[in-house]
Amino acid sequence: MPYFDKSEKKVDEEDDIYPTTSITHDEHRRASVSDAVFGEIVEGGPDYRAVGWKGTTVLMLKTQIGLGVLSIPQVFDSLGLIPGIICLLVVGVMTTWSDYIVGRFKLRHADVYGIDDVGRKLFGRIGYEIFGITFALCA
Repeated sequence: MPYFDKSEKKVDEEDDIYPTTSITHDEHRRASVSDAVFGEIVEGGPDYRAVGWKGTTVLMLKTQIGLGVLSIPQVFDSLGLIPGIICLLVVGVMTTWSDYIVGRFKLRHADVYGIDDVGRKLFGRIGYEIFGITFALCA
């Protein structure tokens, strides 16, 4: 990430993301980007906003595969090969559909990070508290 000085400060009005600089006594530090969800994004750290569609696809596939990979042998042992494959495909379709719905929601509401933020969008402060407490107790 390049170094910025005070005259080069740019503002991305659409996403409310802007580079900030820390310059004290002619000492240049790395520029960072502030984001409503991920906070401060600095050089050398992950920048999930710039992943692109291919990287996003890989991350979502990792989520789908990684969550249940350890239980697959037990499922196939219990159900058999053909019913196990059918169940695996059904769960894959359901997960893909839910990823699609969450992705559409996230594009419309970039400031939402967790289930408690969804509660705030739906029901205000009381929804934020109820959804947050419920998630903490049941997760």
